[in-house]
Amino acid sequence: MRAALWLLALFALAVALTLAARVDQGYVIVVYPPWRMELSFMLALLLLVGVITLAYALLRLGQVALRLPEDVREWRSRRRGAAADRALFNAMRAHLDGDALRADRLARRAQASQAPDIARRLTREPAEQGSTASR
Repeated sequence: MRAALWLLALFALAVALTLAARVDQGYVIVVYPPWRMELSFMLALLLLVGVITLAYALLRLGQVALRLPEDVREWRSRRRGAAADRALFNAMRAHLDGDALRADRLARRAQASQAPDIARRLTREPAEQGSTASR
């Protein structure tokens, strides 16, 4: 519904500009010696809006281009975190399946996940620590 209203408003603006252009008697004279250019007021207005739009688009493009390295770093960090979370999930699945070696390997890979404490608990501890913990 919102898109239909925007489209209706755009068409109304186009009709209003067309009607205003019919009764327009004004001219804009641009003088840059030795040249002189005479434009209708509506054409000059449309050119001005076009230049402003183009300048805005170029500035936004420059801003996006300058921010690109930071965005790529954030994307890679999110991707590594998602991979670590998947590894933690698979480590928990392997642990519940009884595959301790695979669970240990996946848990070590999952240290950068959102729950590193769970990943540490899934890693196999050396025999010395296991025997002292049982005393």
